[in-house]
Amino acid sequence: MVVREFLNPAVSRAGLARCLKRYGVNRLRDLEPVPVTTPSSKPFKDYEPGFVHIDVKYLPQMPDETQRRYLFVAIDRATRWVFVQIRPHKTAAAARAFLAATAKAAPFNIQYVLTDNGSEFTDRLFNQQKQASGEHGFDQLCTILSIEHRLTKPRHPQTNGMV
Repeated sequence: MVVREFLNPAVSRAGLARCLKRYGVNRLRDLEPVPVTTPSSKPFKDYEPGFVHIDVKYLPQMPDETQRRYLFVAIDRATRWVFVQIRPHKTAAAARAFLAATAKAAPFNIQYVLTDNGSEFTDRLFNQQKQASGEHGFDQLCTILSIEHRLTKPRHPQTNGMV
């Protein structure tokens, strides 16, 4: 009826059906827009502030510098709060001082710290065991500050990829 009134008054019902079939439309429902469905993705787990990723990055040595410097970075998983410091050494003492400064500067209570297995953070790979001994300076400061120190799986840098 609509086709006869607006397009061609002489069109037959069979002619219209053949035309629609030629263009792949067998039913009028096929002309209705298909609702777009997004694939259901697994949502990220919600975290409370206080789960902090810590890592060290090398800074390039500039021509006027005599030694390499290191950028210590801490990022909160929930709020994306960032704390950085440049330190002259990549040692356990420097990591410990950075953790103390991070805990003091953080606007929330740090509950968990995730680090890689670098010697500045743990003795896990050097004590011939699969677990950290707890005697490392960084681990001792975590215990004093009531922070649970978690380590990434060895040779999986993407685990701490936030930093």
